[in-house]
Amino acid sequence: MPPDKSRYIDVDNLLLHVSLEQAAAFYGVELPELKRVGSSIRTRCFLMCGKPAETGERALSVQADDPAKAWRCFQTSCGKSGNLVGLCDLMKPGDNSGGKPRGDRFKAIAADLAAMHAGMIRAVDLPETTSATVDPPKPTPANVSLAESPNEKARALVHLDAKFVRDPAALPPAVSKFFRTRPHLTPEVLADWRIGYLPRDTGADKSGGTMRGKVVFPMHSDSGELLTWFGLDPEHEQKLAAWESGGKKDAAPERYHFVKGFHYGLEVFGQERLKSHPQRDVLKAFGLPVVSDPTQVLKLATLGLPAVASCRAGVTREQAAKIGRLVQEHADGKATVWADCTEAGEAAMKAMLGYLSQECFVRVAWTTKSHAGTFAGKTIDDVSAEQVNRLFPTSED
Repeated sequence: MPPDKSRYIDVDNLLLHVSLEQAAAFYGVELPELKRVGSSIRTRCFLMCGKPAETGERALSVQADDPAKAWRCFQTSCGKSGNLVGLCDLMKPGDNSGGKPRGDRFKAIAADLAAMHAGMIRAVDLPETTSATVDPPKPTPANVSLAESPNEKARALVHLDAKFVRDPAALPPAVSKFFRTRPHLTPEVLADWRIGYLPRDTGADKSGGTMRGKVVFPMHSDSGELLTWFGLDPEHEQKLAAWESGGKKDAAPERYHFVKGFHYGLEVFGQERLKSHPQRDVLKAFGLPVVSDPTQVLKLATLGLPAVASCRAGVTREQAAKIGRLVQEHADGKATVWADCTEAGEAAMKAMLGYLSQECFVRVAWTTKSHAGTFAGKTIDDVSAEQVNRLFPTSED
């Protein structure tokens, strides 16, 4: 008897169109930090594979450029490997097949992949008639106010900024250079935004932990509550250049550092300042700027333009959903993706467009070829007020 083609699912074709991030979001799995090492992504294991304890930060390798997303676990005594189907098997709730699904389990995952390709965001969105079986959803992650944290040590960090150094003369050379190359980050602007350098020696209480030696930023909720502090490595650009020239043998150097347990993929930097910003008419006409770096938010703020930053190259699906809600409230449903007008910047811009375009109307501030190439090579950190007015003209212009 010939196969029932109406029920046939071309899994090989689906693998070409479904990303690791899509699959993880579909099953409600929060991905740890992903580090690019050559053509592969390295990360700690996030699979439900029966591991007895947390793995190393680079245990799992996924070939991001491989159509089938080939992967292998290098954790001692593991050695599991496979493709995206195997990853789905080890992320999907229920009894898994060790990354090698067969029979009904394979059919259920094939149905899941078809649902992902069709635009389903979560497994709980699947209709009851699907062949995929769905266990009760996991609780949706959320961040709480730092002042209300159940952790006493975390609550003590509410006023961490009292230890920040902002005087250029008192900063270490590398940090001083970081601020000198961004002259908009004046001591006054830093104080207004509760940003500064946290010295490695913070006194007897040694507060700040892994934030010491970094430029520290606050992350607020959209209602203004302090959620956490996060650090930016002021020497990241030099470390990244050395890593690239050295053949990218180890994990890429970390630019941002968030404390363990904080769901940084749910928030965007600068969101709390939108409600009181005077340029709401400009936002409604031209869209809320979405950038990747918090220093870019400060640069645009000094020029009178509000913005939010994802603190990553691209946006998570949850960040895109949040930005969609913010622009509905403050910018007439429009967002403007804005990245440095360079090759790397355009790559970051394209990484933002996928999820954002599903949530709201999106425009692009500039590209290397737009505006007759006028802005090619420009970065947001060195953009002028005149250039901002050209990109975001006011009603009086």
